[in-house]
Amino acid sequence: MKALIASKADVNAHNSSDDTALMLASMNGHLAVVKALLAAGADVNATAPGDMNTTALILASMSGHADVVRALIDAKAQLDAEAQLSGTALALSLEKGHPDVARILIAAGADVNARPAHGAAPLMAASSRGYLDIVQTLLAAGADVNVNSGTASTALFRASLDNHPDVVKLLLKAGADVNARGLQGMTPLMIAAAQGNAEVVRELLEAKADVNIKMEPGATALDIAKMKGHPEIAELIRNAGGR
Repeated sequence: MKALIASKADVNAHNSSDDTALMLASMNGHLAVVKALLAAGADVNATAPGDMNTTALILASMSGHADVVRALIDAKAQLDAEAQLSGTALALSLEKGHPDVARILIAAGADVNARPAHGAAPLMAASSRGYLDIVQTLLAAGADVNVNSGTASTALFRASLDNHPDVVKLLLKAGADVNARGLQGMTPLMIAAAQGNAEVVRELLEAKADVNIKMEPGATALDIAKMKGHPEIAELIRNAGGR
């Protein structure tokens, strides 16, 4: 690497896949190489034209390389650059299961309300993963509790789907819309009933979820619980006035 740089190799050249050396080093977690390239003038915000506008920071974040993420941030990487069809570094770090990277990005000032054209917003991704402390941090930083990205519905919907009752409780306390509609008009209660997530159902019922809303095909939460074979949940909904 040092020899190539000393021979005045173009540090911003793209390979046949449109990646730069900095992108590849960042994606693979090679911190020393990343630092050497940055010192030699590598463009920290270069994008890969044929790779959905991916940047080095996005690649490092979604790959979970915290030290590389710090180095790129120190080099003034754009925190909120968005890869087409996927989202920002913050959202992708959470989607891919790297909360340590997410904490670094939030502390550096990443937009907690970035709304990608595709994919999930940060709060949605954190809620889906069950990262309670990250959800708390995002909300404290001003994240919109009812953010809705395309067809992915809300953070509450995703926490209900993936059975994270502690996150559900926190989101409800923060003002999440308990009856927000998702795909086919489903509500958080409906998706929790379908998945058999009894504790989540209890939290939603305590928050006065409307038990008799119908999804687009006409089924209620009670219908869904019975159809999916969850008699305990059906009884909970019935006792709350479901029909």
